[in-house]
Amino acid sequence: AERTAVIAPLRGILRFVASALIVVAGAVSTVLLAWVPIKVRGVRLSAWCFSLGVRMLMPSLGLRFECTDCERIIQHRGFILSNHVSFFDTLVMAWLLPMRFVAKAEVKHWPFIGWIARATGSLFVDRSDKSDRNSVRRQVADAVLANQYPPIVIFPEGTRNPLDTLLPFRYGVFDIAIDTEMPYLLCAIHYEETDSMTWHSRNEGVLTTVKRIVMRDTSRVWLVPLEVIEPHHGDDSTELASQAREIIGVALSKIRATNDPASALQAEGSEQLR
Repeated sequence: AERTAVIAPLRGILRFVASALIVVAGAVSTVLLAWVPIKVRGVRLSAWCFSLGVRMLMPSLGLRFECTDCERIIQHRGFILSNHVSFFDTLVMAWLLPMRFVAKAEVKHWPFIGWIARATGSLFVDRSDKSDRNSVRRQVADAVLANQYPPIVIFPEGTRNPLDTLLPFRYGVFDIAIDTEMPYLLCAIHYEETDSMTWHSRNEGVLTTVKRIVMRDTSRVWLVPLEVIEPHHGDDSTELASQAREIIGVALSKIRATNDPASALQAEGSEQLR
């Protein structure tokens, strides 16, 4: 017990220092490489640098990434839709390859975060006119039609939700998928220790959250690709949203029961998860 009492704080300090160094070095490298007009597999070099930084950062935070079928995600073109558990979800998605994310237009001008977002090819949408949702949808549709790779990640719940029950899926992305007939890959994100990886409340300070993360034992996070849906003109977006929510919800229920996605995929009814 005494040894644990000494090791845990020391491990936390080392993790914090290592993570801070990786964040600073990764951010500077990513922003500087944005000026280099080189692409690898059609993706900007700066975006690959960010992905490499993520691969270094997650272990330093004691988070071990696992994926049941990496190649399926790497090869996908179009949208990737997933449940949204934690603020770490974007890092989980970027571990395999530099995904594109949707951000508010004003984020583009934020110091530090905005610089990284621009360097990694994030999609900035203007939401100033909240009554004109079609404008946002057109911006996303134009972006995915212009370039299907790397995939655009969208969390259809619309906000972080660490609870066992998924929130209703917003159907805007499904309208876009129907209009563009763009396939989307459904994925499930599962943390071995969900409680440690989420912001408990708006009143919780950043330092409190960081302390909890760096002090805990090493745990795993899984990214599980499920099913590719190919929408067509005339499909009902509300039905597609309901279908996607059910597929991801069923998968998460099976995964949580075993805390092992590989076993869950082999269990009875696993064909629905593929």
